[in-house]
Amino acid sequence: MAGVDLGTEEVLLRVPKDIALVPLGFAIDSGGSVTKLLYRSKEDYENGIRIAKVGHDDGILRLRHLATEDCDEIVKFLQDHCDMLETAKTESEGWFLTGLKARLFRKKMEDTMKIKVKNLSEMVAISSGLKGFYSAALLPELRPLSLSEEAVKHALGSTRDFLRMMNSAAAAQTGGDGFFDELRDRIDPVAVGQYVMKLMSVDALTLTRELSDDVIEWPCLNVICGSAAGMIVMKDSGGFEIGSFLPIAGRTFVGFGRLLCGAKDFAELVEMAARGDSRKVDVMASDMKVTGVTAEEADWYSSLPDSLVAYSMGKLAENAASESFSKDDLAAGLLNVICCAIAKMAVAVARQTKVKCVVFDGSLVNSALVRCTLQKWLLFDSLIQPLIGEQSLKWIFLPYPGFICAFGTWYQNWEMYKGQAEK
Repeated sequence: MAGVDLGTEEVLLRVPKDIALVPLGFAIDSGGSVTKLLYRSKEDYENGIRIAKVGHDDGILRLRHLATEDCDEIVKFLQDHCDMLETAKTESEGWFLTGLKARLFRKKMEDTMKIKVKNLSEMVAISSGLKGFYSAALLPELRPLSLSEEAVKHALGSTRDFLRMMNSAAAAQTGGDGFFDELRDRIDPVAVGQYVMKLMSVDALTLTRELSDDVIEWPCLNVICGSAAGMIVMKDSGGFEIGSFLPIAGRTFVGFGRLLCGAKDFAELVEMAARGDSRKVDVMASDMKVTGVTAEEADWYSSLPDSLVAYSMGKLAENAASESFSKDDLAAGLLNVICCAIAKMAVAVARQTKVKCVVFDGSLVNSALVRCTLQKWLLFDSLIQPLIGEQSLKWIFLPYPGFICAFGTWYQNWEMYKGQAEK
């Protein structure tokens, strides 16, 4: 499956020739702190004619992050670097922009660049981005990413531990066949038995390939992980419904990261989390278990896999905690808390809305470490669900996830341009 992380550098995206020729030449998604820019560069085009020699005849668009607060600088960048056609000033009653801060650009662009612009709902932009760019096979480079083998291996190990513990505990307490005996009235024990045999024998790489999917099923739950986490049910018709909203995501991560870890920004905080060990600040299930007790005496922590978090950041409450962890460990624990919250909410909303497919995008999941941490929580849930007769959810992570609204805005402008050209 295609897709790469987008860092701070500009990225070139290969697109169908026609879709690159929107006269405006750019699409903006202006977020609370970061503006995502998709544009046709003067390095690649001159008045809509491709001049770049890159070994193919397709179109080229560029992806770039810019600081939203630098509104004047963004407009100047577009004037200096964007191949905007003169017809952009006359062929539309208003080109679309999107994002929380898009209104900041409206008057500046109308006065400085002499173009008419109007706001596009972020919900419409997301729907258009999913269906127009990611689902319509227009851009092979935008096929969903493979799941993390590290996350699958972690979830598989936790699930195996869970099965062993539940089976032993149930057998000791009931005198029956264990875990399956308790569920016999609700599920097909033969099917579950076959599934368990597979889980106990399959290797992580094979399971990663099986679980990774590049087909979005409709309706789907779209989880937008940015400053906050919005959860929207997207329908095949293009319609949508609000699923839920979680005010704990990227902004929370960076805010606490600055306060507690001394990180200056998101990138530094992720680097710290990558070096850290969250187990030094989290109380794990293995820390809670008491040995040498009977099944009747064991508490419910005994049924949890050792690798499962019992109390997030719980070791900070211990008197000697300050001597046993670093700021890197604290950053890793903080990331684990954020990802746990998002994952648990996504699972709950997906079950409630009865969707089978959950799509993740937004700037937060541009980080491979964030994706892996999220997937550890999500995949454990998915592997457990068939044991109680539920269908596993499909998890899809999009490449260039922060640009979905910019993609959708470009697509809306292209559709508008095509409609005007056909008149």
